[in-house]
Amino acid sequence: QPIEKELNSINDVKKITSSSSEGYSLIQVEFESGYDIDDALQKVRDKVDKAEAELPTDVEKPSIIEINFSEFPIMTFNITGDIGLVKLKDIADDVKDEVEKIEGILEVKISGGLEREVKVDVDLDKLVHYNIRFDDVIEAITNENRTIPGGLIDVNNSSFLVRVPGEFDKPFVIEDLIVRLKEGKPIYVKDVADVNYSFQEKSTYARVDGLECVTMNISKRLGANIIDIADQVKEVIAKYEKKLPSTVKFVLTVDQSKDIERSVKNLENNIFSGLVLVLVVLFSLLGLRNAFFVAIAIPLSMLITFIILSALNITLNFIVLFSLILALGMLVDNAIVIIENIYKFLEDGNSLSEAAKLGAREVAWPITTSTLTTLMAFGPLLFWPGVVGDFMYYLPLTLIVTLASSLFVALVINPVVASKFMKLETKGEKPKTFIGKLFAPLQKVSVYFSQKMLPATIDIYQKFLESALGNEREPGQKIHWRNWVGLLSVFVLIIVTSALLANPMVPNPVVLGGSILAGIGIIKVFSNSRLRVLAGAILTLIIIIDIYAEFGHGVEFFPSTDPERIYINVESPTGTNVEMSNKIAQQIEKRLDTFLDADVKEYVANVGSSNNPFSGGQGGSPNVSTITVQFIDYNDRAQASTKTADQIRNVLLDIAGAEIEVKKEDNGPPVGAAINIEVIGDDFNTLGAIAENIKQEIVNLDGVVDLKDDFDSGRPEVRVMIDREKAALYSMNTSIIANSIRTAINGFEASKYRINEEEYDITVRLKKEQRESVDLLRNMRITYNDKQGKIQSVPLISV
Repeated sequence: QPIEKELNSINDVKKITSSSSEGYSLIQVEFESGYDIDDALQKVRDKVDKAEAELPTDVEKPSIIEINFSEFPIMTFNITGDIGLVKLKDIADDVKDEVEKIEGILEVKISGGLEREVKVDVDLDKLVHYNIRFDDVIEAITNENRTIPGGLIDVNNSSFLVRVPGEFDKPFVIEDLIVRLKEGKPIYVKDVADVNYSFQEKSTYARVDGLECVTMNISKRLGANIIDIADQVKEVIAKYEKKLPSTVKFVLTVDQSKDIERSVKNLENNIFSGLVLVLVVLFSLLGLRNAFFVAIAIPLSMLITFIILSALNITLNFIVLFSLILALGMLVDNAIVIIENIYKFLEDGNSLSEAAKLGAREVAWPITTSTLTTLMAFGPLLFWPGVVGDFMYYLPLTLIVTLASSLFVALVINPVVASKFMKLETKGEKPKTFIGKLFAPLQKVSVYFSQKMLPATIDIYQKFLESALGNEREPGQKIHWRNWVGLLSVFVLIIVTSALLANPMVPNPVVLGGSILAGIGIIKVFSNSRLRVLAGAILTLIIIIDIYAEFGHGVEFFPSTDPERIYINVESPTGTNVEMSNKIAQQIEKRLDTFLDADVKEYVANVGSSNNPFSGGQGGSPNVSTITVQFIDYNDRAQASTKTADQIRNVLLDIAGAEIEVKKEDNGPPVGAAINIEVIGDDFNTLGAIAENIKQEIVNLDGVVDLKDDFDSGRPEVRVMIDREKAALYSMNTSIIANSIRTAINGFEASKYRINEEEYDITVRLKKEQRESVDLLRNMRITYNDKQGKIQSVPLISV
């Protein structure tokens, strides 16, 4: 709260969110869009430093981390095999060293596997028997596991370094350490504790398709080429995989470069298809040579766009690629007008140079105006606020640069090229060149289209236009009464239709059907052809709007598409241990196995951790699990992955003991749930009750799925209430008793055991069976020094 209070005084802060758990707090500060991130970080640091004076003295210094989406993992490998988690972890460490040598790699994080640890499990009864404090065991290990330099000595003109080596070369040396002397006899660590060189207790589980695994998350540096890095990583993995047993597999579950490559290939295909279609269409109208002049606008405009985007330090991200594809069809618009007009002047008898000048000059201002109006339509999108605005900023910018480049190509490059290579096509002339002969069959189609089909189509259009325009009204001629009636009927029909659509008693299809028939009758009332067309257009527009209002599928920010993967978030009640969470996750995995023969490629289960990227590395919780389900390639699916996700959601409904959410991968920037209701107040219990009431009201509404709240009633706890007067009689206080309990239960890192380049914790704490019962906790003995300095102990329940 002191930190939140200080942060609230910073200007331009949009939202502050905090969550706290035992021994850990996370505060997220969101600034208004466009705020300078360096300035924001400095202000947050200043306010946190100011609030530190109000924090408890034993609190670690708060760490401030900038959330940068570009540093999130681009690839995730899961290593599986039947050689055990220890060896899998060693393999992951070796591969990590090789991957981190690749230029552009930021870091490789390894999770899962087993971490080695030297366990010193103290027997509380033996401590009491020998009258030894818990801290005596810790001090014995800490003081002995040291290598201390003793300085330099000069002997016979030579200088020698004096060193006192004391670090343990084997973990079991700890057993023979002397804790203290009792009546002249040494009491060893092995007399009061068991020393084991084993593994830390598992707090998380990771599996791929039910097989235990070790996970590698690979992140790249800002601005590094994701495709090049991914290719190099895959090459390193492939080489290393050849050295391993065939049962060891590197399963690639996340690969962002694959999506980028697919987008690039789509862009290449669109460019090629656009060139072919432009050549075919324009060859039919202007001939092969002129069609080529227009088609060169596509690669030249793209090239200029890439140069400008590179100068602006903009990478080829998804939005840029999508924008290029969107602009592809508009790149030839200006070139078509320029080339066709130059060709027209050439047909009128002008020389190539004159035709290029006159043709470009005549239409230069119209196509410039047309392009500018299009650019202005996209201009306001540059100022779209918020995270979504930052995400979508590249779309209008890319379109503006691309269309401006196409205008430059049309006004500058196309006339120059045309003035050198354009020529009139002589009808009926036999082709002489190889290319001309190759396209000779298409030339016949072109002639038939331009001389037969096109004139016939224009004749039909001309007759329709003459009928629509009708005869001119003579000066002084009065408007026919039927036209007045028709205009009035149009307005009456609009009002009546709107009123009936708003009336739930009248079926909307009946209203729309009646409106269409009435509209046809009204159009026939008019005696003026132009008014008929105008009235028909108005009625058609109104009917279309009404039809969309009735049968439209609503509005959404990003379209719902088939996801590449889904996330199954599992949350058990607070206080659930990781073993119980693991059992629930295994139930889910067993049901997912039935989908492996269908459209599911693989699934990855992470038990005891969440997929929240904002957790600052502390998001793990024993009651939280995430299962990532990866679908097979889009073209190979038997059905839409959205349907498969719904089927998975349905088969998980009857699993008890946890809230299960099936969430599709987000399209676009992270915008949260479709609807978010915030309940604000001071009393958390009251807020939780209100939130539960709201959930009960809306849970059965159509279309509501995965309804959840973030209210946490708190973890079940055992409170140790200290009688300060009794504690004082034994020269103890709350801090001494609390630290003794914490050390006994959570353990204390007494030192490090180093072997080769690795180091492992030496952890001292109570034996497992002595810290898993409330009754044992009550009778746990707390040691203290009495007034004579002798070590004494009393049961916890006595203070």
